[in-house]
Amino acid sequence: LTNDAFDAFHKGRAYISSIEGELNDEQKAELYAHRDKALQAWEKAIAATAVHYINDMLGDLESDADFDVYAKHYSELKGFSLSLQFNRRSPLMENDGADFARFHTLIGTSPVKATAEEEAQYVMDLNAARDILATAYGFDALDVADW
Repeated sequence: LTNDAFDAFHKGRAYISSIEGELNDEQKAELYAHRDKALQAWEKAIAATAVHYINDMLGDLESDADFDVYAKHYSELKGFSLSLQFNRRSPLMENDGADFARFHTLIGTSPVKATAEEEAQYVMDLNAARDILATAYGFDALDVADW
C-alpha cells in the first residue's frame, strides 16, 4: 500500500512537471486520478493498521493479556480509525457515514474487559467491525486474518 501511494504521488508530481502553463480540464482530470489513487492507498494503509489492532485485541482477549497491553491496542485502533472520517471520498463515509458510525459503535469508546458474556459479545463486535473495514476497502480475507 505504501508503494501504491508513493507511485501515485510520484506520477502526479511528474505529470504536473511535464505541463507548461495552466492545466486544462482533461489534464486536471488526469491529475485528479493520480491524487485519488494516492489518497486511496494512504487510507487503505490506515484501515489495514486498524485491522491489525483489532487482531491484536482479539489475541489479547483470547490470551487474557495484561490490561495495559490490551488498552494500548485499543487506543491505537481508535486513533487510527477516527482519522478515516476526514476523507470525504472515504468508502466508510458513503451513505452519510453509516459504515463509519456502525464501525465506531462496534468498537465502542473503551476496551471491554468485564464478564465472560460481555467479552464474548465484544469479540463478535470486533469481528463485525473488522468485516466492515474489509468490505469497504476490498481487503482479502486471508490478509485481514493475518494482519
